[in-house]
Amino acid sequence: MGDRTTRFGVAVLLTGMDIAVFQHFFGVIWQAWPGVEWIRLVLLFTLALWAGSAAVLWLHVYYDLRQLLYERRTARTLNVAPMPAELREDSDV
Repeated sequence: MGDRTTRFGVAVLLTGMDIAVFQHFFGVIWQAWPGVEWIRLVLLFTLALWAGSAAVLWLHVYYDLRQLLYERRTARTLNVAPMPAELREDSDV
């Protein structure tokens, strides 16, 4: 459980930092090299890599959430008390 919470916290923190860095620096860097196309391509490639890694991290968080919900649902069904033997003997199915 702690690993899931840590992964979610890291995902939120990194996504917030990514957005802040992107808003603050991307426009400045893009305008600093208006005529150098290969630098712009490297910048776009880095941005795509950055977005891809964030997507993979959030995908892990999504699967952790699904696993947690599945475990809770399974635990809830396992906690149901079985029917006593006397009642099962006379039941018609």
